[in-house]
Amino acid sequence: MDVKELKKLLLNRLYIELQLFKDVILQQEKEEIYKSSYKIEVFANIYEILLEGVEQLDEGTVRGLLRQRFSILDALYQEWLTRSDCIFDELAAYVGGELEAIAQAGSHKDGKEAADGTGTDQAA
Repeated sequence: MDVKELKKLLLNRLYIELQLFKDVILQQEKEEIYKSSYKIEVFANIYEILLEGVEQLDEGTVRGLLRQRFSILDALYQEWLTRSDCIFDELAAYVGGELEAIAQAGSHKDGKEAADGTGTDQAA
């Protein structure tokens, strides 16, 4: 097979892995699906990243991935879990920084006029 055919085969494999993952998730109860929401999101993101990235892979990497006897998506997800969650850290920093601004903005929402004459107008 040439490298173009191998890449197409890899894309097909990744699609099948995603569909099998989806099938397993959809067999679960609503509560379990909800608990799996992060995993679902990460699997979908990994799949989309790989869709765009397969074209840049060299032939040896493509062949190596096709030889694996385990789910590529699951392997990447499991490895992702071992890393610190940068997105969570960024969100935590953002939330912490915005709390004071939200609190100050909300202080004028009590229906009373502020000392400088500004505030929420109430219709009679």
